[in-house]
Amino acid sequence: MSLVTCELPSMGDAVDVAELRRLLPDVEVVTTPGPHRDKRRAQALSLFSQRSWQWGRFAMPAYTRALRAVVEQRSARLVHFDDLGVALSGPVPGTIGVFAPHNVEHRIMQGSAATDAGVRAAFAAVEWRKIRREEQAAWRRMSLCLAVSDVDAGVMRDAGASRVELCPNGVDPVDQLDFPSRSDGQPLRLLFVGTVSYRPYERGIAWFVREVLPRLRERVPVELDVVGSPPLKPVSAAGVRYHGRVPALQPWYERAHAVLVPVFEGSGTRLKMIEAMAYGRPVVSTPLGSEGLPVRADEHFLEVTTAEQFSDALETLAHDMASRDGGLGEMLERAREAIRPLYWPNIVSGLVDLYRLELDREASRS
Repeated sequence: MSLVTCELPSMGDAVDVAELRRLLPDVEVVTTPGPHRDKRRAQALSLFSQRSWQWGRFAMPAYTRALRAVVEQRSARLVHFDDLGVALSGPVPGTIGVFAPHNVEHRIMQGSAATDAGVRAAFAAVEWRKIRREEQAAWRRMSLCLAVSDVDAGVMRDAGASRVELCPNGVDPVDQLDFPSRSDGQPLRLLFVGTVSYRPYERGIAWFVREVLPRLRERVPVELDVVGSPPLKPVSAAGVRYHGRVPALQPWYERAHAVLVPVFEGSGTRLKMIEAMAYGRPVVSTPLGSEGLPVRADEHFLEVTTAEQFSDALETLAHDMASRDGGLGEMLERAREAIRPLYWPNIVSGLVDLYRLELDREASRS
């Protein structure tokens, strides 16, 4: 198996190539130089191009040549494209092209156009339309598209994708933690896990700190830990700590009484919600946070829309933990059982079976 990727040393979330090779000892890792690093200049120039800035900059001849060389050397029969940037170089003639995006990307940029202001909003308004064209073209070109949810699958089919199958996002199996008990007077410890530099999450956390925390603090002492790449402009408040990337997440889930998913825009599915349920932590989420997941409001998590509802739900949880209410324990068990199919071993097994079937079908046509 081979992985063809771009080197992106200027991007803080990019995995070092040496680390990638260490993590994938049985995979040939082939790299090409990444796109131009001068972000503002590249964004300005993209206004004169049919390509989007976010993904179109990855349509590089060097990457396409490297990919096709690996396919030829390996006599590869199936190529898996894991995001829109690399999918712009596909499909490779003579192979089964599979496009497996983790989001409908233009929906995310469309949200930025609606919530940002000034130049940023104007740029996003142009950008999301370019991304939509690129996505739709990629969905139509590929032999098979993999969607992480029924919602995304519907968007792909409506845009003309020839074939779409479900392949959800998932998490590693973990041991369930003890019940998140809390004594009266103890701070309610809240947790958010995610790449907070990602604009929809940055805006969601900023909204929570500004709108929900003051209401909740009038009723219950509270602390909030935000774990993940930090936001560009963090909103400060008493008891709110931004920890950045951490070596392990389990200690943070052990510390937490509840997990927040204040998401109002975006696409795909929220892994933080699955992971919290796997560890046995209650989740309070906006409706979009559970989109595409096999969970239901009130049965597996608490769904809220407004700041007042968020505050009420967390206050209720605080009291339930102090009294060790049996209903909360039952909800945590139901949630953990509901997301069991989303453990990576189960997902990978299904994907391997799907790819074997595709290869067998292709061979039978030859």
